[in-house]
Amino acid sequence: MSNENGPIACSGAVLAGGESRRFGRDKAHAMLGGKSLISYVVETLQGLFEDVLIVANQPLVYEGFDVTVVSDIVKGAGSLGGLLTALVHAKEEHCFVVACDMPFLKADLIRTMIGRCEGFDVVVPTVRGDLQPLHAIYSKRCVGPIQEMIAEGEFRIFDFYPQVLTLRLEERIWAELDPENRSFANINTQEELKRARRWIEGLEPGEHDRQG
Repeated sequence: MSNENGPIACSGAVLAGGESRRFGRDKAHAMLGGKSLISYVVETLQGLFEDVLIVANQPLVYEGFDVTVVSDIVKGAGSLGGLLTALVHAKEEHCFVVACDMPFLKADLIRTMIGRCEGFDVVVPTVRGDLQPLHAIYSKRCVGPIQEMIAEGEFRIFDFYPQVLTLRLEERIWAELDPENRSFANINTQEELKRARRWIEGLEPGEHDRQG
């Protein structure tokens, strides 16, 4: 999609390859307010980017979405492998990468991140000092460091940040755009899904205490 200034020079990617052990089943298709979790994420990205893709272990499952669906380039490398796949397939130099279980994304917050991309390879928000690597923007210059990490058997995403130009987006910058702090709320358990349903129904206002 485009904004007032024309198309945003950034791709958007949803990582849908997790095993969902804590959730007990494929959480990407868990229902929330009449839609699957991943539908919320895809729709938000489609409203922001011309180029949207889903990275999945089983691409055929996502054929119904009107986006590019790609399979992991490296199997067994977790989210870091998904990030690598997203960057390789992204059409733009930068790519906003997000997990499939984060239905409360804020478009204005993502736009703020995009607006700070110039000169950086990673733009990553922090919540109470904790990095949010699956709600972050990466440049294709990250591909080399990621490949090196995977070759060494290291899979923690933010371990390669020191090798590239990284901007940490402090809470004071984005807090007004998401005062309830829900953008980074991911659905890892059935209890968290129940809480998300209460949020949708307006039964539980207030800040989300992120549980990892």
